[in-house]
Amino acid sequence: MLFDRPRPVLSSALVNGGWGQAGGFCNMTVDAAAPRHAGGPAALVAETAAARGLPADSVGMMTGAWMHRLRLASVREAGHTLCLLLTAGLANARRAGDPADGAELVPAGDGPLGDEPVGTINCAFGTSLALTPAACAETLATLTEAKTATLADHGVTSPVTGAPATGTGTDATAVFAGLDGAPLAYTGKHTRFGELAARLMIAALGDALAGMRGVAHAR
Repeated sequence: MLFDRPRPVLSSALVNGGWGQAGGFCNMTVDAAAPRHAGGPAALVAETAAARGLPADSVGMMTGAWMHRLRLASVREAGHTLCLLLTAGLANARRAGDPADGAELVPAGDGPLGDEPVGTINCAFGTSLALTPAACAETLATLTEAKTATLADHGVTSPVTGAPATGTGTDATAVFAGLDGAPLAYTGKHTRFGELAARLMIAALGDALAGMRGVAHAR
């Protein structure tokens, strides 16, 4: 996805994660049977994004979930737009606080599960409204809460403990702020913005989960 101009973004993405400006977004499916990239997962995503014409500052995510599970939800209100793109897989569903897969506090590998792509809930949220950095962080937290609530509503559990899952072990979320108006400072659950953002997550993830068979282990 190529933006018309760079957008402020806060994300936990594999490529260009953290706080910054992004000229595009890439969410890439990788087959677990595919040969491993010599440079690691981040290099693979960055090279793929560049090959498709995205600028070097694009935010990039990786997943083992198939793109037929891509869901889009959007709303327009008072002349402003909020939208959300999401892919979902649950092969590594986890509850926060589950025993970790790795014993090292500082692992030597490329990521939480090395470079093996797994089923992952990747989300890109965008709005035409300008947001402060703190509001981007609050929006990311609101989306995460909405994700956890949706997983609970659908009975998704952790295969490690059997307790309700709060996500997967490799989820990534990005919040792209807009450029319209004075930046919003508050986007939590007491605000209309927070309500709408959460409802987009609930709608998109709920629809993706409803289409899965054997939800707890779906890719």
